[in-house]
Amino acid sequence: MISPLRVAKGNQGFSPLVKPKFFSSFQAIGAGSVDVLSVLVEPLLEVVLSLALGSVMGALFHFCERFFHSRSKRLSVSIAFVFMTIALSMLQFNIGGVHVAFSSLLTCMMLGTIFCNICDFSEELMARVDRWTAPLFVLFFVLSGAELELSVFTDLMVVLVGVVYIIARSAGKYSGAFLSAKLSKCDDHIVKYLGITLLPQAGVALGMAMKAQALGGEIGLLISNITLFSVLIYELVGPLLTKIALTKAGDINPEGKTSAREEHAKAMGMTEYLPESQETKNDSEQKA
Repeated sequence: MISPLRVAKGNQGFSPLVKPKFFSSFQAIGAGSVDVLSVLVEPLLEVVLSLALGSVMGALFHFCERFFHSRSKRLSVSIAFVFMTIALSMLQFNIGGVHVAFSSLLTCMMLGTIFCNICDFSEELMARVDRWTAPLFVLFFVLSGAELELSVFTDLMVVLVGVVYIIARSAGKYSGAFLSAKLSKCDDHIVKYLGITLLPQAGVALGMAMKAQALGGEIGLLISNITLFSVLIYELVGPLLTKIALTKAGDINPEGKTSAREEHAKAMGMTEYLPESQETKNDSEQKA
């Protein structure tokens, strides 16, 4: 049975393929300098080169990690490779009149994809990295939210555009997931609830908002603020709806009845992380 959670998480990987060069092409159209090179060739070249760079860095990451065995050193190498990949992806240059650039988001995604699929201890390493990423996420969302100009929403037309965008995106997500799951003859729970799990919107959309801001002018500000406003709405409502949908689909258990940490430890066979049952404690006390 295909898990709605896995499908929903997998959906996040498509948007960066389309969005990195979209606003650059839009800017070219607005400036009246439209040609095949800037609209078609350069965006496709950016995607291909970003995937290639991410693949190379992922393979190098795996190669270097084999020479380190302590937790602290492996963690340090992981952080170093992430920053090094971001730095390389920010390079821009021209070759024969073709502007060559990379998408840092797509490059880093490819880095993680390659590393996690060829490294046999990637799960252990990613679990350690996850422990210090929460503050970075908080900082990212705080700085992004600080760019939201609430004054633009005094214009009713702007509010109307934002509401239409939210409704249209929600309808598209749900209807697309519903029809796809129906045609694929998935389980009824997936057909019914998958679309709801796709509603949350954050990371890629915030990247799109920053890209739109780089356009400058009223259009860039409008796109940026509508995107940030939609992220605010989706992140207030989306996670709750996703939790309800996954609970009803049977993919997660009701809160309070199980421990996610214990379930993960059982699945990974890490019995040393499981708490002792009351019977085991009593037996230990009797033996003592």
